[in-house]
Amino acid sequence: MTQSPKAIAATILLTIVCSTSIFAQEMYTSTSIKTVYPATTISTAEENNSSKTAVAANPVIAAKFSTLVPGATDLQWTVSDANCWVSFINNGRKGKASLTLKGKMNYMITDCTMEQLPGAFSKAIKTQYASYQLFNAIEIKAYKSVAYQAIIEDAQGYITLKYTEEGIEEVQQVKKPD
Repeated sequence: MTQSPKAIAATILLTIVCSTSIFAQEMYTSTSIKTVYPATTISTAEENNSSKTAVAANPVIAAKFSTLVPGATDLQWTVSDANCWVSFINNGRKGKASLTLKGKMNYMITDCTMEQLPGAFSKAIKTQYASYQLFNAIEIKAYKSVAYQAIIEDAQGYITLKYTEEGIEEVQQVKKPD
């Protein structure tokens, strides 16, 4: 079966997102990351006088982000020499985004409930995996594509599902210890 470039990009992104939590933690503690600031902080950091918030250091980033996610609140920016990241809340949903220093969106990941997943995806989960409960779900926007990931749970373990315009794919199964 031949997959479209969008499906391939979504699969690659989903794989990266699933496997990079340790990398993200290491990057966060890395010396190349300057610091985390609320968006309302405009002054220099006390612990590092050369670090500024993303808003103060580059208003283009904040302006582009506010056009992409106009209702976002509780912005927390992290800036490095090559990218910046923002954690936010939008319509009650927690999200994270990565932008270049010129304000171009690399990706955005937003938490989802079962009701916020696409109808076909939530219906398939409810019918094909009726004994499972939603453990966690996210929406991933990257490379002009949107993908969804849902981790569902039952008494025996977890299943990770991905959903793109190509359909639903079971990515991983993990059994709970006995």
